Amino acid sequence: MSEPQSKRLQFTPNWRASLLAVLLLPLVVSLGFWQLDRAEEKRQLQALFEQRQMSGPMALEELDRKADLRYQPVTLRGEFINEKALLLDNRIYQGRFGYEIITPFRLTGSNTLVMVNRGWLEGDISRRSLPAIKAIKGETTLSGEIYVPQGDVMLLADEAAIGWPRVMQSLNIQALQREFEDQLFPYSVRIKQISGASYIPNWVVVNLQPEKHTGYAVQWFAMAVTLLVIGLLANTNLWSLIKRSEEEVA
Repeated sequence: MSEPQSKRLQFTPNWRASLLAVLLLPLVVSLGFWQLDRAEEKRQLQALFEQRQMSGPMALEELDRKADLRYQPVTLRGEFINEKALLLDNRIYQGRFGYEIITPFRLTGSNTLVMVNRGWLEGDISRRSLPAIKAIKGETTLSGEIYVPQGDVMLLADEAAIGWPRVMQSLNIQALQREFEDQLFPYSVRIKQISGASYIPNWVVVNLQPEKHTGYAVQWFAMAVTLLVIGLLANTNLWSLIKRSEEEVA
């Protein structure tokens, strides 16, 4: 004999709850998978960085510029062009405001300039003055690694500044080419060793660890499950059956 109708799971359409689930469920699921993709991307970047650090440095002139140059260790020999320094704005280190100092570096026996990132230097939080940048004179040898930015670098409208030293929000080497007669190497080089030419190396391989992205993915998938449960409860009499079952047990 079948159970009374009131004790069966019944479908009671709730168009508002259904519409909410239809609109939000694909979004939160896609965000979860996007976070998983980001986690895998960060793991690959970390693996590439570790692999490159195990290889010896190469002279910049010997590199195949068509190859993947991310984090490639290099050596440079030449001279700084001290009068044309760049300061990358809003760089925070241990809670303090400052700049990353970029100085062009002309390779010996070449017309190639390399934008060398010398590290972080504390700045005036009131922005009334710029920090004094130490000039490095004469021929010198540097070791560092090539930094290839992820994605396109946007040049903001307020960066159409003139004069030196120059404060910028980001380093757009292609846009800077018009400021120099010599050819600019397409990527910057971050000084690796601590020397008289360097400041504080405050760079990280990834700004967010893969585990963080995985955690965010779990949160998005949990939200998707919550939406499914809400949709089920709103469109059926399941909640009433649960309450009745609890009352009968009591």
